[in-house]
Amino acid sequence: MISEKTNHLGASLDSAQRQITMPDLDFTRSYFKPLLAPFQFIAWLVFHPSAWRGYIKSIDSRLAPDFALADLPEHSLLHSELRRLWRITFVLQPLLVGMLIGLVLLLINFFLWFFIEGLPPMLLQLGIEMSPALSLIPVESIILGVSYGTVLCFVGSLIASFSISMAFGIVAGMLGGIFAGILFGIAGKTGNLGGIWLGLFIISFAGSVTASLHTNNEQRTWGWQIGSVVIGLAVGAIVLLVGFALGSGFGKLVNWLPFIDLTLAQAQIIGMAAAAGLILGWRGRDWRWMATLALFFAGMIWLLISIIFNIVVGEQTLWLKRLLSGITGGAVNAILFTLLFSLPYMLARYLTGVWAGVVAGILGSGGTYLGFALYIVPNNSIWLLAGGLVALALGLNHKWWLPVVLYPVTAAWNFSLHLSQKRQPARSVALLHRHSVFWDEHQLLPLWGLEKQLVAVYQQDEAAAKEAMSQLSAGAQSWAVQAAQIERDSDRLEGCDTIFEIAEVHNALLSSDKLAGSAGKWLCHFRESSLDVEEALSVPSNFEQRIALKEVIALLNGLLTAGGEHATDDVQRFRTIADSWHGILKKHVDDLDNMQDIPNPYTFGPPLNKKHHHDVFADRPDVVKRIEQFLQGRVCPPLLLYGQRRIGKTTLLINMNVLLPSTFVMLFVDCQGPIASARDEAGFFYNLGRALCNDAEEKYPDFKLPPLNKETLTDDPVAGFDEWLDKVERAVGDRILLLAFDEFVTMDEAFSEKRLQPSAVLGMFRHIIQHRPRFRLLFSGTHTFAELQHWATYLINVQTVHISYLSDNEARQLVEQPAKYFPLRYTPEASQRVLSVTRQHPALVQLLCGEIVQLKNTQPMNQRLKVQQDDVEAAIPQALKFGGFFFADIEQNQVGEIGQAVLRFMASHGEGVVVSLQALEAHLKAQFPTDLKKTLALLVQREIVEAEGDGYRFQVEMIRRWFSG
Repeated sequence: MISEKTNHLGASLDSAQRQITMPDLDFTRSYFKPLLAPFQFIAWLVFHPSAWRGYIKSIDSRLAPDFALADLPEHSLLHSELRRLWRITFVLQPLLVGMLIGLVLLLINFFLWFFIEGLPPMLLQLGIEMSPALSLIPVESIILGVSYGTVLCFVGSLIASFSISMAFGIVAGMLGGIFAGILFGIAGKTGNLGGIWLGLFIISFAGSVTASLHTNNEQRTWGWQIGSVVIGLAVGAIVLLVGFALGSGFGKLVNWLPFIDLTLAQAQIIGMAAAAGLILGWRGRDWRWMATLALFFAGMIWLLISIIFNIVVGEQTLWLKRLLSGITGGAVNAILFTLLFSLPYMLARYLTGVWAGVVAGILGSGGTYLGFALYIVPNNSIWLLAGGLVALALGLNHKWWLPVVLYPVTAAWNFSLHLSQKRQPARSVALLHRHSVFWDEHQLLPLWGLEKQLVAVYQQDEAAAKEAMSQLSAGAQSWAVQAAQIERDSDRLEGCDTIFEIAEVHNALLSSDKLAGSAGKWLCHFRESSLDVEEALSVPSNFEQRIALKEVIALLNGLLTAGGEHATDDVQRFRTIADSWHGILKKHVDDLDNMQDIPNPYTFGPPLNKKHHHDVFADRPDVVKRIEQFLQGRVCPPLLLYGQRRIGKTTLLINMNVLLPSTFVMLFVDCQGPIASARDEAGFFYNLGRALCNDAEEKYPDFKLPPLNKETLTDDPVAGFDEWLDKVERAVGDRILLLAFDEFVTMDEAFSEKRLQPSAVLGMFRHIIQHRPRFRLLFSGTHTFAELQHWATYLINVQTVHISYLSDNEARQLVEQPAKYFPLRYTPEASQRVLSVTRQHPALVQLLCGEIVQLKNTQPMNQRLKVQQDDVEAAIPQALKFGGFFFADIEQNQVGEIGQAVLRFMASHGEGVVVSLQALEAHLKAQFPTDLKKTLALLVQREIVEAEGDGYRFQVEMIRRWFSG
């Protein structure tokens, strides 16, 4: 399982962070890459523990956030991200700590030099004498601090990561190394009581950070937890006593050997280190680990003691003496502090939980060091104990005091982000992601200004703002979410300029309907008013609508006249909104009283644009899906969108750019314009390129096609256009370019008139299909390629996508609800009659329903808003008259003389009647002796008639009525 994760979990720091925080905070994969990683780990652990939890989970979901290296199974050691974590922690982190200590000490020296050497002469010129009481930090002391901090960081983080927790090792190693190195570098020696306090603070701080990684509260009783701490300390003491005894025996034994110089006290320390290593190895459940760690710690302590007493003490070269003192002192204290912490921590954590383990570890290590210091310098016992308690309290409670101390810094940082948002509103989302609220999980103080930043983000990206508010709604900064929601809701309410916007605004309100306070009451009233207006607009009767709206007006009037509320800025703003709504609703009621005409939303004739005719536009999802399936293929044949006239082909193509995914660039070409009227190939390709450029500029403002010069097409139009397509292909990039040619059949007329050569035009189309894999060609028309000789020769394997009548739901929506709050109400019989006589043909539905609206506007008010079946029948003649050009086009351009005779004869039989083939032949044989089957096949192909049994009938009743007139 782990090996699979190793292969597939490229789980890096950036992916982990995306799981638990807002995007664009990927510091560990920034330009500095691993150099910033140790500081990022510290920032995660101290301020943003959920980020560390997400990072560890991305490596292996079974790992605990406070895992120790001893907990890892052997196969986990192969994980690349774990190895990266170890390189950062055990190699890069100590080196950075050493450099940081050296840099800090050099900066301190620089300021000391200024006060010692630079400031006195300046003061002397002003008549002020100053005797310097400071001195520079010697180079030897800097060497001591750097070596001590570096070794302490390396050894401490390594041992702690193995025996306690990786998180503990990172925090204790880095912070302990930095502060101890600076402290001892300034002091020039390691025998400093402040080091005891520092050590106690660091292990308390690291323990508190480790405990904060757990989200589940420990359920054990206080008695149980205290008992676990006592047991852990007792067992740890017993282990050390056993080691003490073994060390005493070992010391007496080796004293007999003349070549080994080891005091009894030194042997006792070595014995305790060996015993501690034995217990730590037991955690790995392997006797080999126990033996290895026992020998390792005993050997390390022995080696360090030998260096200290045999080399360091006698060394006369000061810088070398300081270097060795730093190395040995850092290593010894890292080993002892960590071992003394680990022994009681392991047992208490096993019995109760992490907090009990942390307390036991602090008492074991800090208590031992503090007790030893009290034994050495009993005169300072009060100071030692007081300082130790303060260090312990500060370390364990870092989540409470650290956010307060850093509040001015984070406030200044957040304010700078707010200023940047004002200067660059487009970057509001990215800047909000850097706000401290998303990386400081322990801050309980209100972060003033956060609500303004949330509002600014909402104005740029609603989805990002809602996501941010969702993350913050349950935390300490939920007040900012509420304030931002109130502000945004107020903006929404103020933006309602029509009664329809008022009716819909309740859907866009962000604040809860249970919001307390004055603002909550006002927003609740507005939400209820919006719902009431929506309900009022949905009733069919003008009379009932007026009554319902007058109730809302009365409510708003009551809000405006109510007293007893302090007129704050918010209240005054809400009063202004209520007054605006009051006026809008009153005007609408007055308009209802004086209403003469029903607005007509229908459009018959020109193609529809989804942007301008959203309500009456049908998306045709089945047709779009089929086209998209072809377009997504690695190899896409030419596509033909085939259907009868006015069925919605052009409308679909015009709006295809918003219906297809963003991976497509769709350009529309109207072949009935200058393209078809070109006199030669140069004019054709120039007009085609110009049409593509114009459509790209209109639909894709950020995408610009290269210009096409007419001169480049003069000598060789095909080659010139092909070279231009090379530039277009580079401009498109990874996207797919769809070229849609509407009414392509008009180009065939140019072929017939010899103005254009099929080999040039259609040859170019075929070349594009075969050699430009990122190009797609879509043709639209009322003819198939098989009907056109030239096209069938050049464009083979064409895939036909048939577009026909609207679905039942699409047509019924267009009839009954073409626009929101449309006042006309159809009886079921009237609605069904519209669908039956139009066969759900989109253009005919638009035509007939538009005439129904015109008809109803001539009727008395008590009949105007309800459509009966008789109204539909009464509107059909006028629809046939107004849409005459549609029907005349069928008669004159699509069916021919024989077809006209067939259709007139069939129309004379009445609605829905099936006319047999024998009857048709008998009636038309004398006038047209030729075979009728070819004509009937064409009529079926044109979707004018349909076969039914052994006869034929009209598909659309309104077309039948035209031919019967």
